[in-house]
Amino acid sequence: CSTDTTQDLAPEIPTSPDELYVSFDEDSRVQLDADCKTVWTKDDLVSVFYYSDANDCWRFKGETGDRNGLLIRKTSTTPTIVTDEVVVVYPYNADYRLATSDKTLSVRIPAVQHYEAGSYGVGANLMVSTGTSNNFSLKSVCGWIKLQFTGSGKVTKVTLRGNDDEQIAGLATINYADYSLSLIADGLGDAANNDEVGGTLVDDADYVREITLDCGEGIALNNKTPTAFYFVLAPQTFTQGITITATCDDGTEITKSTENAITIERNHILPMASATLEMPIPSNQIWYTSSDGNVVEPYSGNLNSNATAMQTFGANIVSNTYENGVGVITFDGDVTTIGDWAFYDCDALTSITIPDSVTTIGEKAFIDCSALTSITIPDSVRTIGYAAFGYCFALTSVTTPDSVTTIEGCAFYGCGALTSVTIPDSVTTIGEGAFYNCDALTSVTIPDSVTTIGEGAFGGCDALKAFYGKFASADNRCWIVNGVLNSFAPAGLTEYTIPDSVTTIGDYAFQDCHALKSVTIPDSVTTIGREAFYSCHALTSVTIPDSVTTIGDSAFIWCNALKSVTIPDSVTKIGHSAFNSCDALTSVTIPDSVTTIEDYTFRYCSALTSVTIPDSVTKIGDWAFSDCDALTSVTIPDSVTKIGNYAFYDCSALKEVYCKPTTPPSLDGSYVFYKNASDRKIYVPTASVDAYKAATRWSSYASAIYPYNFAE
Repeated sequence: CSTDTTQDLAPEIPTSPDELYVSFDEDSRVQLDADCKTVWTKDDLVSVFYYSDANDCWRFKGETGDRNGLLIRKTSTTPTIVTDEVVVVYPYNADYRLATSDKTLSVRIPAVQHYEAGSYGVGANLMVSTGTSNNFSLKSVCGWIKLQFTGSGKVTKVTLRGNDDEQIAGLATINYADYSLSLIADGLGDAANNDEVGGTLVDDADYVREITLDCGEGIALNNKTPTAFYFVLAPQTFTQGITITATCDDGTEITKSTENAITIERNHILPMASATLEMPIPSNQIWYTSSDGNVVEPYSGNLNSNATAMQTFGANIVSNTYENGVGVITFDGDVTTIGDWAFYDCDALTSITIPDSVTTIGEKAFIDCSALTSITIPDSVRTIGYAAFGYCFALTSVTTPDSVTTIEGCAFYGCGALTSVTIPDSVTTIGEGAFYNCDALTSVTIPDSVTTIGEGAFGGCDALKAFYGKFASADNRCWIVNGVLNSFAPAGLTEYTIPDSVTTIGDYAFQDCHALKSVTIPDSVTTIGREAFYSCHALTSVTIPDSVTTIGDSAFIWCNALKSVTIPDSVTKIGHSAFNSCDALTSVTIPDSVTTIEDYTFRYCSALTSVTIPDSVTKIGDWAFSDCDALTSVTIPDSVTKIGNYAFYDCSALKEVYCKPTTPPSLDGSYVFYKNASDRKIYVPTASVDAYKAATRWSSYASAIYPYNFAE
């Protein structure tokens, strides 16, 4: 809408002085049709100054939707000044005045305009044309703002104000020679007296600071498709931005503001970004939308027992309808909770608005709602339950209100589309794995109010670049809570040195950091937590310092590129599955400080060719070395008294087992050495051969037991 051009039309021929042919400049607007073309409305009225200063009323003869046609004189007044041209002004207003001396018109920009679907309100937009023939092409002198709202409920009016209290409507002057428009004054009117401006006496009501768009009985919004609202404005700049207030059909007002300068230009539409109006809903209703336009039924009971609507929501369901793109569940009382499993697996649910009466969102309330993209959580909610939004893959953003104090474990587990999280100052607790595997999340700010953060709260968030706030490390890559490295922001890093302030690498801290190749652990660290480096597929090297005493369960499980590990003498405990599935690991030395090799510790280490088990070990756990396909020989020290079932199961290359204890260690099952090499031999002390062959479960290997002099 940036240029004025004249249409190439074949006009009707006026047959009398009481007829004029009128069209639109191509970019000017009375109203817009569905194709955004300029159209007239039947019986539109126009002010015509027909070779005089007399303001006569003329009527459009055509039909609604016509692009051009004839004006017919409706009324006639007595002129006082005769001019040499005709001035046509849309819309008609008996108060318009023509000043031929300076080619100006005194007009009025309406302070109250009326909503029209997809257009400006009839009669709101000022247009002018001049000439000496009976053929006129009207040009716009105003500019327009196009607001776009999504949401639920109905809007009955929208008001617009400048943040610097600018004059915005009322009396104005048009120069019909160049189509410029200016308001009558820049300052505030005298609150007590009338003022004379340009020879015109005006009162304080003419200094309009606010425009209202009247939407009648209400315009229903849609959560998916924005609804457009147009304002006609004088060309001007709002230096400090504007404020918009939408009034709902229940009288509630919702305000949106922008602080940036906004300029309205003649004959231009300024489109504003779509905004969501969070309409308050009755306390006995839940609003929602669905992908298929059908009713969404709440889940009728949790997986273990049936749950009534009263137990799930605090009230019974009266009706559930879907009309005009919005679903409404109505209850016989206030909705006080969104209970456990309330909307489990409702895979057509796309958005939901919860009333202010709700205080708790229960365990797994929306788990597996795979199409859910948005949710409005009211200020009344205090707790977001365990896995409440687990596997809501389409959920892109969540604003947690200031009322929430607890976000329980796994609350947003697996929300892969979640890009932003706002955690308010009210939150004191974030549970374990609360945002685990939210792999589109790029940054997180933790407020000072938080006192507890569960392990792995942001584990597996591959896109995370930074943490901010109370627990952020100096480089913004770690959350460190009381010395525990809770979570790590891995995006873009292949190497990392853990800060010296860390004493414990927390559970899941580096889980699924797939690009990380090496990690340097400082001497301050004493504990490597459970699954701390789980599935770090590219990790080739890690140096465990002498300060470490504990390697947690599954600490390095699925570290497929890890080739060798030196475990220092300080380590007293290696958790079960600690190096499970490290299928590039070729050798490992277990220190004398370890007394137990836990279950599954080195299972599926398919490249492991040698392992040294120290004399300190008394127990080898179940499946401890099972499926180590490259292991050819193993020595079991004197200290071992117990070997778990499947400990060396399916070690298909294992040919030699040297078992030093003189008293046969107890076997926890019959498959300890099952599926070894076909010619596998078990060597035991010479004096103990008979004891081994007769011992429980050892007897099944009697034919493979051979004497060996371990003293040599």
